[in-house]
Amino acid sequence: MSFINKTVIITGASSGIGAATAKRFISMGAKVILVARNKEKMEKIFGDYDSSKYCIYPFDLNDLDRINAFVLEIIQKEGPIDIVFNNAGISQFGYFEDSNLAVLEKIMKLDYFSVVAFTKAILPHMIDKQSGHIVTNSSVAGLIPSRNRTAYSSAKFALHGFFDSLRSEIARHNIYVTLVAPGKVQTDIGKNALTESGNPYGKDDRGHAIGLSADAAAKKIISAIKRKKRQAIIAKWNDIAWLGLFLRKYFPWLYFELAKRINA
Repeated sequence: MSFINKTVIITGASSGIGAATAKRFISMGAKVILVARNKEKMEKIFGDYDSSKYCIYPFDLNDLDRINAFVLEIIQKEGPIDIVFNNAGISQFGYFEDSNLAVLEKIMKLDYFSVVAFTKAILPHMIDKQSGHIVTNSSVAGLIPSRNRTAYSSAKFALHGFFDSLRSEIARHNIYVTLVAPGKVQTDIGKNALTESGNPYGKDDRGHAIGLSADAAAKKIISAIKRKKRQAIIAKWNDIAWLGLFLRKYFPWLYFELAKRINA
């Protein structure tokens, strides 16, 4: 599958997996529409790239009521969209019993409802042209639960339920759905995770520094898109995520015993 002259929208494109995936798409001949809140950061990251191969659209995905108009504006200005990569999101680190409900609402709003709203906005366009590919960055936390991640896992589990259902509805329109579930990746997602009070966790001490590089993760994600995979785990071979997935499937009693002791 060639990405030459394909148009790709990537949310959360100002850092981490989003920025790395955007760079790979650009290098493979695609035109990439970069979406994130921080315009200056995107300009800095992509300043050395051919400006005809990307365009920047600053937007806050928490503004759910404006997503539909925003997506329509992109389509009107940039033309047909071939791939959307729902990548933006925020993590969590804190016990539910200690957490303010506003923190859970914030995580669910960005990690789940904004993705649903963005997909809802672009779906009629893909149905009209009878083609498209919807890719969403979930997480291993959307496949196996763990301590300190109740809100985050809830949002990510919800994405799997939503897109697995949607996939069966839109297959007749030649639209594909791929869920990518990263394990440990070298990004600031752990550092920026919200604590019980809603403040950033602020420390990089949960194993992300020894995970996949963002570029290696992007390479695996693009491979999954090329192959039109339904789901892809994005992790090093020795990532504890693989053990967790194996135990949850075949030895659930052992998984849940270990889950009481391990902070993911």
